Amino acid sequence: MSSLPPFEPLNALTHQGVLLLDTLEKLLEQEFEALNQRNIDQLQQLIVQKTDALTQLEENNTARNQLFIQAGITPNKAGLQQYCDQLPETQATTFKSQWSKLEQILHSVNDKNQRNELIISRNSRNLEQLLSILRGQNQKTMLYDQSGEKGNYSAQSRIGKA
Repeated sequence: MSSLPPFEPLNALTHQGVLLLDTLEKLLEQEFEALNQRNIDQLQQLIVQKTDALTQLEENNTARNQLFIQAGITPNKAGLQQYCDQLPETQATTFKSQWSKLEQILHSVNDKNQRNELIISRNSRNLEQLLSILRGQNQKTMLYDQSGEKGNYSAQSRIGKA
């Protein structure tokens, strides 16, 4: 069996990952507010900040994974358990605690990101509908809907009158 990844650097990288995800979570909250206020300038600034945070998070994850791979441990749940099983009890407890924080905040960030994506999607759909109305393209006049079912035939009466 290979040697264990060094505990201190791995724990430090895990802690740094928690801090980076915390920053990302705060940026997602700010994005949520900016989306609700339709503040385009703030959204543009947040995109830059989120991109930086995601780049740093990717670098952190890569460095952490490389420590595991160099020690011959697969960087997945089973590998993490294998690593913890080989650590002294106090280090294992510390590592599990940090890893648990990392997982919790990752789930929170994912939920907030999905919430923001839903808002963006809804706003985009609303904008498309408004643009269609402005262009005179009323979507309700479609003969068939997206599933191939009969749609609204209100356009037929206009075509028949022409």
